[in-house]
Amino acid sequence: MKEYFYKSEYKWLYLSKFFFAFANSFMDLFGVVMLYKNGMALYWILFIYGLRFGIMGLCSPLFLKISAKHGIASCTILADLLRLMGVYFIQNGAQNNVFLFILATGLPGALQNPIEDTISSQYVNSEHRGRYNSMRSIARICGQALASIFVTWGVVTKNNLLLLLVIAIFFVLEYLCIAVVDYRPKVVEQDIFRETIKYMFKNVNRYELIYALRTNHVIERLFVPLYIYLVLQDFLAFSTVVTISLLVQIITVIIVGKLTDKNMQKTNHIVTAIKSLITVVFLFVRSKVVIAFNKMLSDNFEKVYETTLQTSIQNMIKQAEDDNTVLATVGQMSLCFMEVIVFSGLAIISYFVDTKVFYVIFILSIVSTLDINLLLTKSKK
Repeated sequence: MKEYFYKSEYKWLYLSKFFFAFANSFMDLFGVVMLYKNGMALYWILFIYGLRFGIMGLCSPLFLKISAKHGIASCTILADLLRLMGVYFIQNGAQNNVFLFILATGLPGALQNPIEDTISSQYVNSEHRGRYNSMRSIARICGQALASIFVTWGVVTKNNLLLLLVIAIFFVLEYLCIAVVDYRPKVVEQDIFRETIKYMFKNVNRYELIYALRTNHVIERLFVPLYIYLVLQDFLAFSTVVTISLLVQIITVIIVGKLTDKNMQKTNHIVTAIKSLITVVFLFVRSKVVIAFNKMLSDNFEKVYETTLQTSIQNMIKQAEDDNTVLATVGQMSLCFMEVIVFSGLAIISYFVDTKVFYVIFILSIVSTLDINLLLTKSKK
C-alpha cells in the first residue's frame, strides 16, 4: 500500500482529482445529454464539440507560456473559472450563447489537459506509475459517483443556483490541492506557439499518433451517455445506470494498477481485447437491459483502459529526451486537431442519418483501440 502514497505529493494529486471529477461531472457525464435534452440537434452538438476541440488544440501552447511564468496552479484556476461559465451556459441555454460556450469549454482543456502528464513526469516514480494512476482513477470515480447523485437531484428539482455554487466550491478545492504541489516548468522557447506547432508537425512519432487515435475514444466517452439516454428514454434511469457503473469500477482499477506495473504489455493486450468486445455489443444489441449492463461494463473497462494507456504514455514521456512539458502539450494538440476533423465528419454524417451516426462512432473506437495497442507493442520492441 505504501507505493500508493510513496510521496506526500501523491496525496494532494489524488485529492485534486477527486475534487475536479466532482466539479466537472456536470459537463463530463451530463453535458451532451443536457444539450440534447434542452433541444439542440445531434449534428449541431457534434459540430460545436469539434470547434471546441479546435480552440483547445490551437490554444494549448498557452499552458506552456502561463505555467512557465506563473506556475501550474495558475492554469488550473483559469481553466476552472471558464468551466464554471460553461456549466452556466448549459443550464441557461447554450444554443443562445454558442460562441461563448465554445470558448468557455475549449480554453479550459488547453490550459489544463497537459497538467496530468506534466505533473506525473515531475513527481511520480516510474515503478509506482500504474498504481498511482489507478488511485487517481479511483479518486475520479468516487468524485463522479457522488456528483452524479447530486447533479441528478439538481437537474430534477431544477435547483440550478445551488448546483452552480457547489460546483464552484469543488473547483476551488481542486485549485488549493494543486497549489500545494505547484511548480514552474522550464520552457526555453522564445515563440512558444510557433515552436510547439513546428515541433508537432516536424517530429511525428508514435506518441503523437497514439494521442491522435485517442480521439475516437474521447468521442465515444462523451457520446455514449447520450446513446444510453436515447435507448432508455428516462433521465432518472440513465442517471442510475451511470452511478452504479461508476461504483463498480473501483475494484478492477485497483487490480489493473498493480498488473500494469508488473507487466504493462500483457495488461495492454488484455484490456484492448475486452474494450473492443464491449464496444461491439453497442453495435449489435438493442435490448434496454443489455445496453444498460453493457454501459456499466463499458465505463468499468474504459477507466481500466485509460489507466493502462495513461501509464504507457507517461512512461514514454518520462523516457523521452525532449522536454516533458512540451511533449505533454504536443500530445494534447495532436488529439485536439484530430478531434476537429473527426467531429466535422460525424456532424455531416449525422445531418443525414441522425442517431445512426453512433454506428460510425463505435466502429471508429474499435479501430483506434486495436491500432493503439499495435503502436504500443511496436514501441516496446
